[in-house]
Amino acid sequence: MLTWAATASAECAWVLWQSPLKSSMPRWEILEAYQVKAECDKRAESIDRDFNPRHPKAPIETLCLPDTVDPRGPKAGR
Repeated sequence: MLTWAATASAECAWVLWQSPLKSSMPRWEILEAYQVKAECDKRAESIDRDFNPRHPKAPIETLCLPDTVDPRGPKAGR
């Protein structure tokens, strides 16, 4: 059982989501995908540090989540 859990964890992809920060309703969209969470986090930090200051009227929020999690909620209604 432990081996299966470790294998499943190793196969997980990480998805970098983005949404307009100044929006009344979040509109999450996939930006990129990574095999390693640290790479996803690094890119998210890069966007926060580099992109947002250059686009103060249209900043974005970023979020790294496992590929099994969707910040938009359940698929019903889509």
